[in-house]
Amino acid sequence: MEKLDTMMLADDLALSQDKILSGEQQLDTEAIYKVIDSLNVLNNPIKDYFEMTQEQYYEAESDHKLTLLNLSDKLVNLHDRILTNHVDGYVDKDEINLTYNHENPYADDMYNAEVDYHVLTYSLKVIGAVQAIAAEDLQEVLSKDAVLSLGLATYALAQNA
Repeated sequence: MEKLDTMMLADDLALSQDKILSGEQQLDTEAIYKVIDSLNVLNNPIKDYFEMTQEQYYEAESDHKLTLLNLSDKLVNLHDRILTNHVDGYVDKDEINLTYNHENPYADDMYNAEVDYHVLTYSLKVIGAVQAIAAEDLQEVLSKDAVLSLGLATYALAQNA
């Protein structure tokens, strides 16, 4: 993948937000999954995680940022998302810091697609910025749970369209 593919996808998603959320335009999940997989942060392709239980993921790979409340439930039923919201540091000193926060698209027991869309577009924008200037360092600093959250948000958006 090209260094700017992630940022270009984030820009395209931001421009298409209203049409996608209203159902006028379909979300290109395959393009998003391709970018997620190209980050090479998760051990497996993102689609492999959709049938996995929370416990399987927690024990095998999680970096413990996600709040997993029902370990026997599938990951796709998880309501917690990790939003990658900020990057700082010094590339020339190999000091890149990403910050995260929790988002819940089911906060009122009803699915709010805008929350997942925000997780997806904003996180991809921040990740893309790091990738553009320090792609080789991205795998070292990017949270597995944050990358999984991108896939879970995409999956939920497609299922609830």
